[in-house]
Amino acid sequence: MAESVIVAAFLRGRAGKEEEFARRVQMLVGTSRLDQGVVAYDLHHSLEDRALWFLYERYESQEHLNKHLEDTVLRGFLADSATLVDGNADIRTFKMASEQP
Repeated sequence: MAESVIVAAFLRGRAGKEEEFARRVQMLVGTSRLDQGVVAYDLHHSLEDRALWFLYERYESQEHLNKHLEDTVLRGFLADSATLVDGNADIRTFKMASEQP
């Protein structure tokens, strides 16, 4: 059985682009949840820092993540990220360390 891959992404919306950033990242979540092999794709918004967002993504396998990286909505978001995201996104990948229920 393939090993799950988890992606944690911290993004800071650019000042003056808050509404466009929120709309685009929510559209990304909606389309990404439809991708084959996506177990979870959840967006979180910080209570302490209104510019900070967190994406939790879980894929059935590395192959499913690789396929997601080809998604046209994701590619469009990444292409426009220089105008939407303040600084660099902090994106990290993980493997599941706890037993799955």
